[in-house]
Amino acid sequence: MVNKDELLAGVRQYSRLQQEPSWLLALREQALAVYDALPLPKFEKISYATWPLLDFTVPTGHESLEPAGDLGRQQQFYSVGSTTIQLSLPTEAIQQGVILSDLRAAIRTHGDLVQRYLMRKALKLGTDKLTALNTALMTNGFFLYIPADVQLTIPIEITQFVDSRQPQNFFNHSLVIAAENSRVQVIQRLRTIGSEANAAHVLVEVIAEAQAQVDFAGIDALNAQTTAYLNRRGYLATDAQLNWELAEMNAGRVVADFDTELKGRGATAQVKTIAIANRQQTQGIDTRVTNYGQKTTAKIVQRGIILDAATLIFNGIGHIIKGAHGAKADQENRLLMLSSQARGDANPILLIDENDVEAGHAASVGRVDEQQMYYLLSRGIPRPVAERLVIRGFLAGVITELKSQRLRTELNDLIERRLTVNND
Repeated sequence: MVNKDELLAGVRQYSRLQQEPSWLLALREQALAVYDALPLPKFEKISYATWPLLDFTVPTGHESLEPAGDLGRQQQFYSVGSTTIQLSLPTEAIQQGVILSDLRAAIRTHGDLVQRYLMRKALKLGTDKLTALNTALMTNGFFLYIPADVQLTIPIEITQFVDSRQPQNFFNHSLVIAAENSRVQVIQRLRTIGSEANAAHVLVEVIAEAQAQVDFAGIDALNAQTTAYLNRRGYLATDAQLNWELAEMNAGRVVADFDTELKGRGATAQVKTIAIANRQQTQGIDTRVTNYGQKTTAKIVQRGIILDAATLIFNGIGHIIKGAHGAKADQENRLLMLSSQARGDANPILLIDENDVEAGHAASVGRVDEQQMYYLLSRGIPRPVAERLVIRGFLAGVITELKSQRLRTELNDLIERRLTVNND
């Protein structure tokens, strides 16, 4: 474990090297000051205290090398470790005042805007130990700003690689701001390059101001050597919409916080998550939507597949705060197990502090229908292929509702690769 004084000195030196403004250094120092007293995020039925998420080194100015090949070359934003490799925007977006940058550059060129939102609305410093650690040690991420009344018709595509070609930190923090009456689709892809056993801390803040709409797709496929904490947070003002479409195709150990706050009247959030866990893997996913404003609507849909001796836990939390008259909260959590050694839990939780509301939930944890399997096998279909057909049918209800046809195709291909590797 790094000595606290040594860590503080390293953070200050890193901040000087990056020529960061005083407010950001103060935020880092504040995070270090509260770090020891804060608890780890709690994930029901997941014990992860011994995972290497708290193994880190003093931050340096080390830059990752560009990987061979064209990984991510077609993206608007493409990074490896803390290094931004590719950054571009279509002329249409630039002319409308859209800003896409890495976080470090945004702090230098749009500091007032970053300061107004970073750790101010969607995330708060005193939340937990892992959030404080990311705030103290973050080295880069992406920054996206959509001005008021701008309706982007093309998706903003982000690819970020954890650089595991050598042991090193990965503390990534990204910020998406959709101003009033704007609209944007964001696709974030997380990958790993290299085979060292590293930890990844990935935080994303999405702020949707009044009447804005953000469609955010996260396709996470970190490798088996990567232990990850994923934290995506949303903050919605009046009549704003946020649609999360999240695919957890990671091969390593993962705990994930997906948390959205419906602050303004009429705000709406949908969270659709699919996950696959196999081999000895453990994934714990907490999805929470909190209704603060009146007439707000929240919907959570989670579906997961568990193979081999893996563990997958879905915790869905819908919370309607006192005063949120006319709010709606609904959730569905379903798991399908394809092995007698698999462990799965789908835990729907409703916390209702107001009477004039609508709320409901559904949950199921089950195994493959043997009659379905018998039918497929009796027609000469090999068991691995039959299992994949059953899995595709189980996930189809979520995948077919994804907004982008290209995204649906990409996700189906990724699922096929995961399942094919599992049967090799």
